[in-house]
Amino acid sequence: MIWLVACLTALITALLVSGLWVAFYSRTRNRAASSTLRIQSLEDQLIETRADMEHHRDLVFDAMAEGVILCDLGGRVVFMNRAIHRIFGIPENIPENTTLLEALRLHEVEEVFERTLKSGRTMGIEINPTGLDTNSLRLNAVVVHSSSGQAESVLLIFHDFTRLKELENARRDFVANVSHELRTPLSMIKGFVETIIDHPSMERGTLNGFLGKVRKHSDRLGHLIEDLLMVSRLESGQATVNLQSLHLAPEVLRVLDDLKRSAEKKKVQLSLAVDPQLHVLADSDLLEQILLNLLENAIKYGSMGGKVSVHAEPYDRDQIRVSISDDGPGIPAESLDRIFERFFRVDKARSRAQGGTGLGLSIVKHIAQTLGGRVWVESRMGEGTTFFFTLKASADLSADSNTQA
Repeated sequence: MIWLVACLTALITALLVSGLWVAFYSRTRNRAASSTLRIQSLEDQLIETRADMEHHRDLVFDAMAEGVILCDLGGRVVFMNRAIHRIFGIPENIPENTTLLEALRLHEVEEVFERTLKSGRTMGIEINPTGLDTNSLRLNAVVVHSSSGQAESVLLIFHDFTRLKELENARRDFVANVSHELRTPLSMIKGFVETIIDHPSMERGTLNGFLGKVRKHSDRLGHLIEDLLMVSRLESGQATVNLQSLHLAPEVLRVLDDLKRSAEKKKVQLSLAVDPQLHVLADSDLLEQILLNLLENAIKYGSMGGKVSVHAEPYDRDQIRVSISDDGPGIPAESLDRIFERFFRVDKARSRAQGGTGLGLSIVKHIAQTLGGRVWVESRMGEGTTFFFTLKASADLSADSNTQA
């Protein structure tokens, strides 16, 4: 009997232990499965977050004007933004494991990468690649470290300062030209005045001749300063513009009448072909200055005994095109693109002898733009020159507005 009780007790104990073990195992397995699902979910979230971060990184870098390249420590390209593709003309899809040298084909960039990686310091140089639209780049390279301080990659940033360099060169040339143009009449005035002072008893005729020279160069200096101020006002948008509807023909006739004496001296025939019904929306004073500068040049540089003609016609829907032609020697083809630059002269010696400031055509360009038009030139050597400019057409004389441009 005792033996039977012991067997039953052992059996019951074994069943209880087995049941407890099965329950524990089942619960543990469920927890493990739940943990696995949670881990998988976290991994998916991590992958999604990383993809979002990379996407936002790409958006930020692609919005930058500077070119950005990220390379691993072996010099293989990990990432490059759109600016790099634009600056260097690299295809959008490049093979994996492409090296920096293979991508850019610039040994100086490869050298900067290696020096930066070796020294661990930020490096910067100026490079001037050939065969690209961009010819002045500033390259800065820096080693990127992980959170543990280990070098991970090298970041290269390319700053395009081609336009900045062009502006700096233009500023330097402008200052040099202004200095030269101011110095020339001032030196002449100073020379004549010193001669007069040193010879107080010189003959009246000689004295008058010297004083005439002083007045001539003083006038030249005054014209130069006036033109410089005009260019400054036009370029800064501070010129006052009184737009009104104007009969074009009377405006041209008034300027031709002012220049009749200059034309007679060179026996130049002035010709006008402008429809009396044409109206333009313009500022009378600024229009006069365009016509005066272009007609003066046509008479000045045209042929002795030649012809200068003014023609106007409707052009491009709501515009009027005015052309001023001469039969002079023409302008060399290589000078046509620069003819409207400040102080540019096709024939420097002849221009200075004629008394020009070198700013007239630049002023014409800026006035035409201020009035909503444009100006251009066509010329062939030995066949004369024609300057064109456009103005806004006006239907009647009722339109009248005052604006600050």
